[in-house]
Amino acid sequence: MKHLNLSDTQDDVKGIAFEEFLGTTFRGELGQFFTPRTIVDFMTEILDPQEGEVICDPTCGSGGFLIKAFEYVREKIEADIRSKKDSLRLSIEGNDYDALPEDKQVKISHSIDKMQAALNTELDTGIEGSRMYQLSRNCIYGTDANPRMARTSKMNMIMHGDGHGGVHHHDGLLNVNGIFEERFDVILTNPPFGQNVDRGQLISEADKFTDEEMKKKYKKKYGAAYDEALKQVDDHIGESLLSLYDLGNTSTLTEVLFMERCLRLLKKGGRMGMVLPEGVLNNKNLQAVREYFEGKAKIILICSIPQDVFIAAGATVKPSLVFMRRFTNDEESEYANCKSEALAEVTALHQAEIDKLEATIAKADALTESLKDDLKKAQTKLKQAKKDKKNTTSVETEITTIKKEQADNRLNKKTAEKELKELYKQIDEETKPVVKKKFDYDIPIAKIDDAGITTTGAASEGNQLPQLVDEYSAYRIQNNLWPVLNNEIIYAMNTDGKYCRYIGSQEVVLNEQ
Repeated sequence: MKHLNLSDTQDDVKGIAFEEFLGTTFRGELGQFFTPRTIVDFMTEILDPQEGEVICDPTCGSGGFLIKAFEYVREKIEADIRSKKDSLRLSIEGNDYDALPEDKQVKISHSIDKMQAALNTELDTGIEGSRMYQLSRNCIYGTDANPRMARTSKMNMIMHGDGHGGVHHHDGLLNVNGIFEERFDVILTNPPFGQNVDRGQLISEADKFTDEEMKKKYKKKYGAAYDEALKQVDDHIGESLLSLYDLGNTSTLTEVLFMERCLRLLKKGGRMGMVLPEGVLNNKNLQAVREYFEGKAKIILICSIPQDVFIAAGATVKPSLVFMRRFTNDEESEYANCKSEALAEVTALHQAEIDKLEATIAKADALTESLKDDLKKAQTKLKQAKKDKKNTTSVETEITTIKKEQADNRLNKKTAEKELKELYKQIDEETKPVVKKKFDYDIPIAKIDDAGITTTGAASEGNQLPQLVDEYSAYRIQNNLWPVLNNEIIYAMNTDGKYCRYIGSQEVVLNEQ
């Protein structure tokens, strides 16, 4: 019998074998966590993560998005290394290689072997400082609240070549290790749908990170940002989990809270793709949620996919794929200015009504003080009349009249205040469309009839997603939806005869195998 060594096989082969194992062993109990591969591939390709970008999935399940992102960037690195090898080989060989004497060809061949061996170290995740080391150690992070899924995801990552431990068993709504606010360039996730966070769920001591050695490590790595990240839990023990989120009073739906969580995890200008129930986009009860995100991020694509895409995994909700990019600092300022201008314009249209109501309230306040003085004087007169045993009827009538005027005045003030409150509410509603008009941008919307998977989970033949990727890629580059990283890497031999990686003026000597 022929013996096989798994450690010598390609990562993709091990990963595919492991996913097949997951699909047959854990289907049912854990099937709800799986996102179809066609959807994972599509969402990753739409956001096009680059080498050096930090990627997260705070509800990572079995790790599908993290693995795809890892492989996607790895392929970019491998392609770049191949290209650099080819160009260096040509420069080493020169134009007349075939005409050279055999001894010189042998010498050149040795030089090429040395160059290739040096560049090969860039693809070794075990060599500190290599490009693959950087990708696997510092760029891929995930959490899952289900302990079995967190372990499954870790193993899945290991089987695909990334085993540095960036996946944690942890509540995805809370900070842990390297997962905290404004840390990530790209987020890809399929959060749990239709569940609610209990209003009584409190942040407890058990949520605190207590490994002091690891805390020192992370503080050294992330600096003051990590100290601030720990406060999310440490400073709120005993408080409601929902109180950490702006939308906690608006909705307890997990998908809503994870939308805010992901937005907070992103750096300014960072981008995210989420699988969401279509109700988030059109349910009237979630209008406030949509307005919240409109004020913090640009929607860069909405893709409606068939409901049967997730039927094989047990889901019955109609899904959409929503892609957003968090505002940059400039966009935050622009949006704030648009909002301020819109509010001023709409308020000006109602200024006469505002002035009239405010005058009524001010007059009522003044009358309140006047009537208070009148009542005090009348009560003193009544007290004196009783003391002098005089007729008190006229004074009592006066007091009754004053109290009635007070009641009428309070009612007038309360009515004016209510009308003013309603008017400001009306102004707020009228301002919203004006803000949208001022802060106007195109939102690409696509409807896919075939997403490459049938209701049974089998592959379909008319997958439209690859074509949409091509079309969208051209569109977002043309419209500069987000800047493309331009950290060109150059390889060359230094004066010591060692091959080095150059990024700008930075020189890194490559390890030699």
